[in-house]
Amino acid sequence: MDVIRIFWDRGEYRDVEWMQNVHDNWFPFWVEMKTLRTMEDVGKQAAVLTPDPEIPKPIYWEEEEGETPLGGPMRLYNEFTDNDT
Repeated sequence: MDVIRIFWDRGEYRDVEWMQNVHDNWFPFWVEMKTLRTMEDVGKQAAVLTPDPEIPKPIYWEEEEGETPLGGPMRLYNEFTDNDT
């Protein structure tokens, strides 16, 4: 199909009936394949430009002895949510 498209872009062999039939029947599939390959390249470029963020794990602690039968307070701390400012 790529060869026929090159000929078509140059204006050659457009009057050859079997080439016209091949072009007309396979053109939608060719467009889909070209789009898929282009989007795969776009996906690779996007992965390079937007790496996954590094998120530190939260710190969890609890007091086993406390005011209630279940113990004392439980806490969860994370740098990006808890700021001491």
